Amino acid sequence: MGPRDFTDPRIPNRDECVLRHLLDRHAAEQPDKTHVIFEDGEEWSFADIRRRVIAKAVGLQKLGVKRCERVAVWLPNGREGLLAFYAINYLGAVFVPFNTAYRGNLLAHVLKNSDARILICHPDLAPRLAEVELAGISQLVLTGPATPGTPPLPQVQFADLDGTEDELAPLAAPIEPWELQSIIYTSGTTGPSKGVLSSYLHMFSNAGPESWPMVGSDDRYMTVAPLFHIGGMGPPFVMLARGASVAIVENFSTERFWETVRATRSTVVFLLGVMATFLMKQPPGPHDRDHGVKLAFMVPFTEQAPAFTERFGIDIYTIFNMTEIASPCVSEANPQKRGTCGKVRPGVEVRLVDEIGRA
Repeated sequence: MGPRDFTDPRIPNRDECVLRHLLDRHAAEQPDKTHVIFEDGEEWSFADIRRRVIAKAVGLQKLGVKRCERVAVWLPNGREGLLAFYAINYLGAVFVPFNTAYRGNLLAHVLKNSDARILICHPDLAPRLAEVELAGISQLVLTGPATPGTPPLPQVQFADLDGTEDELAPLAAPIEPWELQSIIYTSGTTGPSKGVLSSYLHMFSNAGPESWPMVGSDDRYMTVAPLFHIGGMGPPFVMLARGASVAIVENFSTERFWETVRATRSTVVFLLGVMATFLMKQPPGPHDRDHGVKLAFMVPFTEQAPAFTERFGIDIYTIFNMTEIASPCVSEANPQKRGTCGKVRPGVEVRLVDEIGRA
């Protein structure tokens, strides 16, 4: 790693927590190691994904994308979504993914709030744009042929975003840990979805090696959460920070879950909400422990946890987290207290208050 340029020792080096510098470092140090595997078995090494990301970054640069510019992404999980995420950040631009269920007023709100000029979009979603004000969107990048009803905006195909490394404009200065990496829109349970501004350092702190030390560089994290959610966009980045790998899965399926775990050789999974309940309701079988998963995060931590561990042979952890914060509470393996959300981790201070903020 390069010399530390920062006066605050709590801030990691750029090549520990900034996507571009991480990708360059791991592609140089371990080019043949797998960084991502998809459901169909295709694997990309660090060298593979860096080459693909640079090609898309050059393509975006040709569309005028500048450092710090916000680029909206409206895609399901898959190759295009991951490449868009990494390529946007490789330029020092801001990744702004949208929920693929948005339409109408919710869609209009995030289009306006994002302040994005370019929208990278699945063609099946594009006709919804004709129903709303497009705010600043003036360029579509489609991941397939345009479908009827797509607004008459300038369009290019994602597949045509291409270029070579020697075409990539150099950075005027290195991308810093405190620069804006992403804007993630929360669920909007108290009103319109709110955009959470996350720096590279914030996302690194969310589930990186200091926050989740039980996940290591040899692990593979299977993510079934969508890339527009912190639970979906966080894992590729924090596993990149570890020089580790991630399995990208389109969505959660009770019936296919363990089959996908085995096919992707995943070692870490995240079980949100009722996922664990659904898996426990499946009939027990002789292959319940025929997998490589060593630990799972269960949020919330339920009374089923001991039975889950006993049946599937997996250590269970739990956390307290939100998009806006960074895993302030993390449990030990297999906590005994039901309903726990973990303990305050080192480096974090918490305060319990009532409904009006009194301690």
